Amino acid sequence: MTIGLNDYEFQLDTTGVRLNTDSTGIPFVDINKVSGLDNSPYRETFRDHEGTDGGFLDAEFETGRAIVLDGIVYGDTLNIESYLDTLKQNYAPVRNPIPFYFKSSGVSERFVNVKPRGVRFDWEQARRIGITNIQFQMYAEDPRIYDNDLLSIAVPYGGPATTGFGFNFGFNLSFGATVPASGGIVVVSGNRPTPAIITVTGPATLPSIVNSTDGLTLTFNLTLSASDVLVIDLATRNVTVNGANARFSLIEPNWWLFNPGSTFVIFGGQSGSGTMVISYRNAWR
Repeated sequence: MTIGLNDYEFQLDTTGVRLNTDSTGIPFVDINKVSGLDNSPYRETFRDHEGTDGGFLDAEFETGRAIVLDGIVYGDTLNIESYLDTLKQNYAPVRNPIPFYFKSSGVSERFVNVKPRGVRFDWEQARRIGITNIQFQMYAEDPRIYDNDLLSIAVPYGGPATTGFGFNFGFNLSFGATVPASGGIVVVSGNRPTPAIITVTGPATLPSIVNSTDGLTLTFNLTLSASDVLVIDLATRNVTVNGANARFSLIEPNWWLFNPGSTFVIFGGQSGSGTMVISYRNAWR
């Protein structure tokens, strides 16, 4: 669900102060520069190529992104101090990341999960008439930018699925998984792989989640009753059953993120009749 931002507006969390609004009253913040919503920095390692010219660059992953907004507060001498107090409270430190929402022209509302780093401003001459320059600082440990629209797909139990077996017979001879044919399609429209929350309701014995497109499987040594709920977080690789840690139950840990495009996903197991729901958002660089 979106929070209803207009183009080029910004807001920290769902109850935060909206910035860069077309306000007819004061006080308000006019944002004139935003840094950190382009590509997040790459984690780079440079090494020389010994014995010849040239070198190597490892740059497969990204670091977190620092986000900075520069603007001007417009108020008057009676309200600017209380307004700045509100902004400082809004951008106070938090233990867990919170969403920073923004809206650009021609695209849907988006957000990035951040930890606020406070607001910065100086006492300058313009403060006498209720105006001051201001800077908002945040840091996103997860560099992904997400659509604010949450997508979901329900996949019913499709039938028996086994994880195969392997043995050494002079060479490695292995038999892959047998999976049911029915499943669902996860469609990702972003420009980077995105995580998802997978919720499985029982009953199901040895539940398996198969990414048929990429040939990856998550299998759990569990017997779920009709009241049990298995939740898998692909971003943090956490596994819970009814809220309790169940990471130990994973016997086939082939983790994945959903790539842009279409991914065929199957929910199976040794036996069962439950349902799997995959919840995700399009992610952007």
